[in-house]
Amino acid sequence: MDMFEKIVRWNEERGLLGKEFDHQKEVSFILEELLESTGNFDSISARERAEQLAAEITQNTQHDNETIIDALFDIMIFATGAMAKLGYNPSKVMDEGFKEINSRTGNLVDGKFIKDPQAKKYEADFSTCLSENNLL
Repeated sequence: MDMFEKIVRWNEERGLLGKEFDHQKEVSFILEELLESTGNFDSISARERAEQLAAEITQNTQHDNETIIDALFDIMIFATGAMAKLGYNPSKVMDEGFKEINSRTGNLVDGKFIKDPQAKKYEADFSTCLSENNLL
């Protein structure tokens, strides 16, 4: 099973694929992670700001699947390149990160998987993903 199949299965097991696609919600999830990456937001403030921004930028928009798929693909391409620019092997990052998310427990709340903060989980060690040549 490749990484994408594992991620889809992980989403299925947590009930995240059982709801209809909500463009605003998906945009807010991506924005939340980007905001957290700046170091200026904790998870709660990032979520709140991301929801505001997503509502604002998706308001009165019509979307077609091809446009959304193209944008999501581009996000994955740029994210992969950014990992390599930082000196990390993207495949190893995905493996290490997946170990962490797969160990999480929690509940589905309003279409989002909320981690149980008390649960023991695997902590990703991204330092093991550093690569001299950044190649897969």
